[in-house]
Amino acid sequence: MNPVAEITKETTNTKPNPAPGADLVQAVTNAMTSDDIESMVNVFAEDGEWVIMATGETFRGHDQIRQLATRSVAARDHTAGLGINPTNVFSNAERTKLCWEYVHTGVVTDKWPASSNKVSPGTKFDLPIILMCDICQGKLVKIREYFDLLTLLEPGTPHRLYS
Repeated sequence: MNPVAEITKETTNTKPNPAPGADLVQAVTNAMTSDDIESMVNVFAEDGEWVIMATGETFRGHDQIRQLATRSVAARDHTAGLGINPTNVFSNAERTKLCWEYVHTGVVTDKWPASSNKVSPGTKFDLPIILMCDICQGKLVKIREYFDLLTLLEPGTPHRLYS
């Protein structure tokens, strides 16, 4: 038998392999665009952490991340086409970093978590957010969440620095 023909016969599957980490990127996207708290927790390593840069709060481990996700879901409503809409999602070639940029549009509920400057229930917000994520062994080990805190505290009020 011809060895070249044998190799060709065995390699007829021309479907490309997904990039390493592509499943995690899709899992993060699925979890972030739903209210599935356990899906969010499951994309993290056991000792993963989520840091909210605007407030300095850090949530470590599955229990604290679950608490953060639970409180976040309860704090807003996504009726009438509102929700989390990704705008830019990309990772580095090594799949050790993920940038997940989105706009979160929602309506504040009476479970809004702020300890001060509480926003009135029923208030609509449009909040651009960037998550910078570190990945190790196919799990998130750290998220740094960046957003403008004043956009949440004073929705609809334009804030200017240079004009």
